[in-house]
Amino acid sequence: MSWSFRLLTIKGIPVRIHASFLLVLIAAAASGLASGRGDWLRSSAFMVILVLLLFVCVVLHELGHSLMAQRFGVQVQDITLWPIGGVARLSRLPSRPSQEFLITAAGPATNLMLAVLFGAVAMTWIGPDRMLSLLANPPLLTRFLASQEVLPLVLLLAVNNLILALFNLIPAFPMDGGRILRSLLAVFLPFRRATQFAALLGQALAVLMAIVGLFRGNYFLGLVGVFVFIAAWQERRQTLIHESLKGVTVRQAIRPIGPRLNPGLSLGQAAAQAAAAPQTAYLVVDGNRLTGVLLRDELLSAVRKAGPAAAITPYLRGTTLRLRPEETLDLALERITQGRTGFALVVDNGQVIGTISQTDLVRLAEILGAHPGALREAE
Repeated sequence: MSWSFRLLTIKGIPVRIHASFLLVLIAAAASGLASGRGDWLRSSAFMVILVLLLFVCVVLHELGHSLMAQRFGVQVQDITLWPIGGVARLSRLPSRPSQEFLITAAGPATNLMLAVLFGAVAMTWIGPDRMLSLLANPPLLTRFLASQEVLPLVLLLAVNNLILALFNLIPAFPMDGGRILRSLLAVFLPFRRATQFAALLGQALAVLMAIVGLFRGNYFLGLVGVFVFIAAWQERRQTLIHESLKGVTVRQAIRPIGPRLNPGLSLGQAAAQAAAAPQTAYLVVDGNRLTGVLLRDELLSAVRKAGPAAAITPYLRGTTLRLRPEETLDLALERITQGRTGFALVVDNGQVIGTISQTDLVRLAEILGAHPGALREAE
């Protein structure tokens, strides 16, 4: 993913951080600096540490989803930390509503367990009597939390994990509550209808959040509203694409191979042939032997950087995803997405008979979503 960097890998799941996350740390340091509590360095450090620990909890939340998904055989592509939270990318949707329910519920359940854990540590450390006195006296509690010591930090982690769990249980996309709602609706409704209902509810909530944020001057709430609206739309679109491609085979969507390139061509010569027959990728063949694949985007980038006189061979991909003609397109799309090139060869009895790309499948799904019988009429 562009502008994201791998931090570590847990159970085969890459954990990445987006470059924009640095803005959160800068904002946290600035918040500590603006608090005006004498030692500005200590205040800034406290806020940065609090934010980092909260995002560790976010990673644990996403791992809750991911590890449960792996139990049901769903591959997790990665977990990425963004300024507004974390996202675990699954290779496919769970096959049954009960699986989606358990995968989704595992995230908030992780935060609830962390809230109980940090709360128990804080209660033991502070003592029941003092804890009750703090809870009964809000000004005293505020001063205690603002003291920027280790004990208030533990209590803040308990409170914030509880807030994360409750916020994620709001029954609208893209929050976990929206997916839980969909999994329950999918028991009684078609999956497509259940997704549409949950997504529309999420977008309505997003509009409400944006309006409230605008009129109250809370621009962060407005930004969250925009994010929720876009994420709900993307969830609905992804599901409709997946559902539209079910039951359709790769053979029905295969594209002709197109022009075959010779490995002795220069980038300029390859670009000239690509201009005559634009497509996602080109097979590079030496006689009857496939030597590699040249992706269109990589060809254009190479021409700009190396010049038209350079050879194409350094830019060939030797290993490319291969699909069988009888595979269904919904599963093919998952495999192509995992491959990250957006392209696959279609191979029958050891021979390449065509190609297929992620763009091709998305466009086909849009047509089938509008007219499910389009392919039958075309045959």
